[in-house]
Amino acid sequence: MQKAVARWSGRKVKFVVQAASGHQADVDEPPEFGEDDGMRPTEMLLGALGSCTGINAVLLLKKFRQPFKSLDVEVEGDQEQEWPHAFTEIRINFKIGWDGKHNKELVENALDMAVNKYCPVDATLSKGTKVKFKRSDA
Repeated sequence: MQKAVARWSGRKVKFVVQAASGHQADVDEPPEFGEDDGMRPTEMLLGALGSCTGINAVLLLKKFRQPFKSLDVEVEGDQEQEWPHAFTEIRINFKIGWDGKHNKELVENALDMAVNKYCPVDATLSKGTKVKFKRSDA
């Protein structure tokens, strides 16, 4: 089981997310609501998808011995106009720098598996996950 705790900082709507691994990230909103002192939750979601698929892309490209020297994973999404502003489409662009000749078919296969087979963030988004909540007093 994975776990993260989002703790309100006491300032407007800023939260500090603490992962079980010990790492943390600041989350906030623009000035109307927050102080713009961290990533927005939706940006974190896109970043999680990009880094998850990117990690798998690196591992698979190395496994397939493809000579890449750089990889940027650009993730963008369209959101509904009305609340809750859910994403209606998310697009991933793997921008790869090469250090020699590569096999296009192996690269496409690696990227397809990185997204559609090995990324738990993509599986969560594309297959749907039931979210439950409860309340407890501190």
